[in-house]
Amino acid sequence: MDHTHPVRPDKARRAGSLVLVLLGALLGFGASCHHRGRRNIPRGAPGPTLRIYYLVDLDGYLEPCGCQTRPLGGIDRLARLLESQRAEAPRSVLVSVGNLFFAEPRLDPRMVYQEQAKADALRAILGDLRLAAFAPGPADFALGADGFGRLTRGLAARPVAANAGLARTYVHTAGGLRVAFIGVTDFRPAEGDAPPGAPSASDPVEAARGAVEAVRRQGVHAVVVLASVPRRTARLLAQVPGTDFVIAAREEGNAALPPERIGTAYLLTAPNQGKFLGVLDLSVRPGSGPFRDRSATTLAADVARLDGRIADLRQRIEAWTRDPTTDAQALAAQRQRLATMERERLTLSGSGSPRSARSFEARALEIGPELPREPAVERTIGAYFRAVNEHNRAEYATLRAPEAPAGTARYLGIEACRDCHEEAYDVWARTPHSHAYRTLDELFKNFNLSCVGCHVTGYQRPGGSEVVQNDGLRDVQCESCHGPGSLHVEARTAALRRSTIRLDAPASLCAGECHTPEHSDHFDYSTYLPRILGPGHGRPMSEATDAGTRD
Repeated sequence: MDHTHPVRPDKARRAGSLVLVLLGALLGFGASCHHRGRRNIPRGAPGPTLRIYYLVDLDGYLEPCGCQTRPLGGIDRLARLLESQRAEAPRSVLVSVGNLFFAEPRLDPRMVYQEQAKADALRAILGDLRLAAFAPGPADFALGADGFGRLTRGLAARPVAANAGLARTYVHTAGGLRVAFIGVTDFRPAEGDAPPGAPSASDPVEAARGAVEAVRRQGVHAVVVLASVPRRTARLLAQVPGTDFVIAAREEGNAALPPERIGTAYLLTAPNQGKFLGVLDLSVRPGSGPFRDRSATTLAADVARLDGRIADLRQRIEAWTRDPTTDAQALAAQRQRLATMERERLTLSGSGSPRSARSFEARALEIGPELPREPAVERTIGAYFRAVNEHNRAEYATLRAPEAPAGTARYLGIEACRDCHEEAYDVWARTPHSHAYRTLDELFKNFNLSCVGCHVTGYQRPGGSEVVQNDGLRDVQCESCHGPGSLHVEARTAALRRSTIRLDAPASLCAGECHTPEHSDHFDYSTYLPRILGPGHGRPMSEATDAGTRD
């Protein structure tokens, strides 16, 4: 029997308020850290007219999965980075585009409390980070229109979506510069329909066109479109007259893309889930015209292309110089052309180049594990995980996995395997699989519904384990790879024993369930498999004898 049951909305609200009480005691960092980044600024230090920080598809991530080799992200590290960055550029604004509070537009009923509590913690953190505006994504309506309204009522940031009944624009003024942020969105996820409760959305390009015309009449100095839409639509938005920048959502991967020029506008993005913080420095002096791209990635690409052309022309000039039939006047013209290219090369490298009246530099700052954490945000994250752990421990205390149907195998636990496979057990005990559950327990995540499934054996399988009821099945045991073992143990013949167990775990089992790109970024079956094998477990016992590891 399947004992899974939904969380009642009234119970979720009461539980959510308890989390807010717990989090509230730990959220006092706003007053202490808001302005610390403004100290010790060198007098006369050059800086942009305005720095725009942007997040793309945060997806509700407070921190990355710790199972990765080099986990990127973590809003506690991002908070500390922002604090230090604001000392460098005190005139700044933080915006976001794409899914902010949630990663999925539809939630498993069991996940409602946990996801709502996380969104509450994130809302408090984003408020202290001074998020100014965001264009929501489809997943932000995972709890319906009422849930979205509750989250945004407690957030100073303005949700903007010109084509979905929200505010059309947010205008930020700093250093005499007025920048309009126009939001557009498409509430349809990559697969499926828009979540129930999401507002209807009209054509984003036409909505952006009207909004851009309106803010241009108001005399803004720059227009930035926050585009929570697929990239093909974002490219169309960049062609709307009067648009300077489009920051696009829905980009996967860990690599930041350079700015892409489309007409007179530029398309920008950053990796999702808080792995990078996008930075857009605007430098505006008296004058007009389109923005000039002075980004390091763009300049490096331009320099590389020009170096190739210079090298090719030099080679040709050398050949023409050795050829007595070369026309002297034509050769002089080519040398002049080379000199012009070399001066352009110096200009691109920044050697005394005149600055455009309107220029920008875009880059993405990696949020790597070596960055320090903001202690108050770290405490908030810890409070969230503790609160969720305690809630789930009580909520699912009696929940059990469904019974195995009669005549089918059930899970027994590793001690039943050890009785006959002592050598294989010894190999397993030296692998990370043997202490997978302890890593969660130490971090107060052992009852977290997003984590526990890959750290126990037979999770939610017939005759297996559940989030709390998993005694004897903790860690990634033999039956995770070889399947439930009761019929194998009960078999009376060798042939029957072989037919009731899986001898080899296929790559699809490992990569399809736990070693996914999100949780195990460098997983390669052929590389990882030898690490869990040994004498008596996939290798002959003679290897142990030859190596002197057995008596």
